[in-house]
Amino acid sequence: GRGWILIFVGNRPTAQSIKHWTNSFGDDYFAFWANGTFNINLNNCLFSDPSGAPDLFQEQLIWLEEKLAYAKANDATHIFVYGHFPWFLKHENEGDDEITTFSRAPDGWGPKGSSFPDSYFTIPREERQMAMMLFQRYGVTACFSGHFHQNVVAKSSWGMPMIVTGPLSMTLKSELSEELSGGEPNGCGMRVVDVGEKGQFTHEFVLLDGKEYA
Repeated sequence: GRGWILIFVGNRPTAQSIKHWTNSFGDDYFAFWANGTFNINLNNCLFSDPSGAPDLFQEQLIWLEEKLAYAKANDATHIFVYGHFPWFLKHENEGDDEITTFSRAPDGWGPKGSSFPDSYFTIPREERQMAMMLFQRYGVTACFSGHFHQNVVAKSSWGMPMIVTGPLSMTLKSELSEELSGGEPNGCGMRVVDVGEKGQFTHEFVLLDGKEYA
């Protein structure tokens, strides 16, 4: 079958940078049908920090509910939501200060021992809850993201998968990697998703070079 390449706005969008993006590449969020599935591609970097473009954030939030309601009303077999930022790493109600672990960078990247707080990589709880309420109400099948530079397989309290896919470049490794990864390898790769009957799908992360980051 055919694959998709989805391009998203950078980590800290402002009204000016979003305008530059849309002038160069087109819409920063959009939706499409594919074989009965409804796919929603968000600029969820705005959920991470709406302060750079609060009006655009509100416009997108209204648009999101309209599209979710449309998909449900038209009996989509699946509703998939894509965005750059993971909505959460462990559970949808995790507080902004709950995750205190760090992810280390590979040797040779930055000063020796470089690391990043894991809490940096997710959507703050207040903005996350706005989306989670809609995802639960309209029966989103799964959410997919990147940004964390490593794999995460988590679920919401009502069973919606939050699937984070590792990079094609620099791989990080969290102190929580064994807990978060769901047993998937950690390295450069791609995720293959096989969509089945209504509400059903499987997914697998495939290492491109066969090397797992230790």
